[in-house]
Amino acid sequence: MDRALQLLQAFSDDSRELTVGALATALDVHPSSVSRLVGTLAERGFLERVPGGDAWRLGPELVRLGTMARGSVDLITAARSPMDSLAGATGETVVLSTLDQGEAVDVAQVDGPHLISARQWIGRRAPLHASSDGKVLMAFAEGRPAELTRETDRTLTTRKELDAEIAEVRRRGWATAESEMELGLSGVAAPVRDHLGRCVAALSISGPEYRLSAERLEAAAGDVVAAAATISEALGLRRPSSQ
Repeated sequence: MDRALQLLQAFSDDSRELTVGALATALDVHPSSVSRLVGTLAERGFLERVPGGDAWRLGPELVRLGTMARGSVDLITAARSPMDSLAGATGETVVLSTLDQGEAVDVAQVDGPHLISARQWIGRRAPLHASSDGKVLMAFAEGRPAELTRETDRTLTTRKELDAEIAEVRRRGWATAESEMELGLSGVAAPVRDHLGRCVAALSISGPEYRLSAERLEAAAGDVVAAAATISEALGLRRPSSQ
């Protein structure tokens, strides 16, 4: 069974069609053993022969099972454990936000241990341009704010400023906000992706600026990115294969 599963996992975006010989090399087993496995998997619909050739590709049974698996994992359930771990690692409030009608909507929250921390934000709607999670949704989910309202004197309110900020978010893979939505409130966020690589949410930590300085935000970004990647994997996104 383990060898059959390894055989299926040999297929990837870069190797969608594989011959028995290529599979034997990938698994480091004799081609005759691979041939028997391929035959059994093809009978069950897990593999199918590429028309007009000797190569094989993943079959329709995997599509059916994959669809069932994706439907059984909802975003908040997948995020709960990584959010708990992130709150423990950073000591700050962790929030999961989604894009809705040009705003970031908070759908899940885990509080950190500090007495001074973020309020209960589930259900809160926030302008995209003034928060770290909003900037992530702009950068990776193509969110667009209806207008650039000035929330504080540090809010980005010109398209030129915002375009430059979003370009930087895309370059580094995470976003920060410092007193841009509320004075004294800082945050850092990263994208959560589904099985197709689409950004479906933003994961962030937030806290008072005296605890989350610019240096602390940058240091914590790695933890936020890693937690977001864990949620993305639970949603079916595969990590890039190492070179």
